[in-house]
Amino acid sequence: MPLDRVRWGRLAVAVWAGVILALSGLAAVWPRAHSVYPIFANAGHNWLAGADLYGPQAGRLDHYRYSPLAATLFVPFSLMPERLGNVLWRLVGVGVYLVGLAWWVRTVLPRRLRGAERGVFWLLVVPLSLGSLHNGQSNVLLLGLLLAAGAAVATGRWWLASACVSGACLFKVYAVALGLLLGVVYPRRFAGRWAVALAVGVALPFLCQRPGYVGGQSARWVSSLWMDDDRQGWPVAQTYRDFRLLCRVWLVPLSTQAYLAVQVLAGAAMAAVCLVFRRAGWPQQRLLTMLLALACCWMTAFGPATESCTYTLLAPALAWSILETWADPRRPWARVVRLISYGLCVLAQTALWLPGGTEVGKLGLQPLAALLLLGSVVGAEVHRMIEDRHQRGRRALVLPPAGAA
Repeated sequence: MPLDRVRWGRLAVAVWAGVILALSGLAAVWPRAHSVYPIFANAGHNWLAGADLYGPQAGRLDHYRYSPLAATLFVPFSLMPERLGNVLWRLVGVGVYLVGLAWWVRTVLPRRLRGAERGVFWLLVVPLSLGSLHNGQSNVLLLGLLLAAGAAVATGRWWLASACVSGACLFKVYAVALGLLLGVVYPRRFAGRWAVALAVGVALPFLCQRPGYVGGQSARWVSSLWMDDDRQGWPVAQTYRDFRLLCRVWLVPLSTQAYLAVQVLAGAAMAAVCLVFRRAGWPQQRLLTMLLALACCWMTAFGPATESCTYTLLAPALAWSILETWADPRRPWARVVRLISYGLCVLAQTALWLPGGTEVGKLGLQPLAALLLLGSVVGAEVHRMIEDRHQRGRRALVLPPAGAA
C-alpha cells in the first residue's frame, strides 16, 4: 500500500476522531454553550405534555421550527439527562452524516477516489462541517439523509431514497429542493414513491398523540414556516446569509416578493439543467453528483432560512469539485473558481470563532461562494458535454462508412 495513502487516510481518521471527541466533551461539560439542543429537548417535553410546540418557549429559547414528526423523534433525548442527551444527539447526527457520506463517495461519485485523494477528501469536508457539529444543528443529519438518498438512487433503492428525502424535508422543509430535482429527472421511479413517503411521514405522528392535538400542531407548523422567516428588516449582522444579503449589501435590496420570484426562477433553471443532461444520456453517477451540488447551492444561496451553519450542506460537493479539477488540467478556470469558493466558506466559518468575526459575515462571502460553486459546476458539465460531442464527431469522421472495403 502506498505510503501517501496510509498517511492521508490515517490523518483523516485522526482528525475526525479528535473532532468528535472534542465536541462531545464540550457538549457534556457545557451543554448549553453555543447549542441548539435545548430547543429540541424542549420540543420533546412539549410533545409528551401535549403543549404547543410552536409558541414562545420558556427560558428564552428560540422558536421550534421542525415538523411534529421531528418532535416525536426528540422525545427519547428529552427523557435523558441533558448532558447525556446533548452528546447522544450529536453522535446520532455525525453518525448519519459519516455513513451517508461514505456511501455517497463509494457509489455516486463519477470515479473512485485514488490513493491519497480519499484522505484529502475527508479532510476537506471537516472545516465546513465544524459549525453545525459544534452547535448541535440538524444540518449534518439532514445532509447525511440527502447523501444517502443519492446513494440509494444510484443503487436502485427507490423506496429508501424516497424515505431519506422525506425525512430530511420533515426536519427542514427546504430539503424539498433535492426531492423536486430527483422527481424531474426520475418522474416514474421516484416522484410517486416520494409522495407516499411524505404522506406516511405526516401521518405517523397521529399514532403517537391525540389526533386533534397533532392536527392542530401540523397546522401551526405550516403557518410557522412563514411567520418568522423573513429577516430582511433585521440588522445585516443578524439577517440570513443568502442571495438577499448580497443584493442588500452590494446591489439593491430585494422585496419578499422579488426574492420569491428569484427562488422560483433559480429552482426552475436548475431543474431545466438537470433535465437537459438527463435527456442527453449523461452518466447517472455524474448526473447525481451534479444534482446534489445544485440542490445544496439552492438550499444555501436561495433558501428560505439560510444561516452561516447551513453552508455545511456544500461540504461534500465542494470537496469533490476541488479534487475533480485538481486531477483534470483541462479546466483550470474551474479549479480557481472552486478554490475561491472553498476559501470563502472556510474564511466565513473561521471568522465566527474570532472576536468581531460577525463583521465578515456581513460581506456575503458564503452566498457568493455558493454562486461560484453553482456556476463552476454547471459550466464544467456544459464544457464536458461539448467536448464529448466534438470527440464523437471526430470519431465519426475517422471511421470508414459501413460496408467499405
